Amino acid sequence: MRRAHGGRAPAALTTGEATPGNLMEPGASAPATPMATLPPLPPPHTRIGVGGVLLVDGRALVNRAVYRPRFTIPSGYVEAGEALEAALVREFEEETGVTVRVDRLLLVRHKVIRTDESDVYLAYAVERVTGEAEARPPEIAEFRWVPIADAAGSTWISELSRLAIQRAARGGPGWRRSGWKGGETPGLSSETYHPEPDGSG
Repeated sequence: MRRAHGGRAPAALTTGEATPGNLMEPGASAPATPMATLPPLPPPHTRIGVGGVLLVDGRALVNRAVYRPRFTIPSGYVEAGEALEAALVREFEEETGVTVRVDRLLLVRHKVIRTDESDVYLAYAVERVTGEAEARPPEIAEFRWVPIADAAGSTWISELSRLAIQRAARGGPGWRRSGWKGGETPGLSSETYHPEPDGSG
């Protein structure tokens, strides 16, 4: 946490009873001084988006939303209180009619849009469970299956989606979801990803 000038904690910090943000692990030694209570968080300034690369018979599924000039992999924003993978399954079905299983994490992108607004995007490899692809109105105007070999040079697909498709086509373990449950303060849900033990991906 950033401190105010002079090395003192911000005035908003107050000491008090343990909260979810300052609970100690069982068996841990008590701190020498009272623990501080974290100040309230500012209004959300970062949106989180998720997208999925579905590869079938050497082709990748892309679609175009009515408000976008280029095609992308099926994507959407995470709703409040929603887990990342649950959001991706929901968005994929809403946009394409296909139910998917989320596999490995392919890439993460953070973008500062304005001084008070940021956007984080995570792309995953997904596998089809059931359903046939279609363009779901009113948000989706059209969809296409693009050969993987053609995707890299297809400028009608967004650059980020082309990168995600290339990462998915390379295979390999990527970043798998960890079995770690979020530590002593996991919140309502916690999702953690890291490379396989050999460091590949």
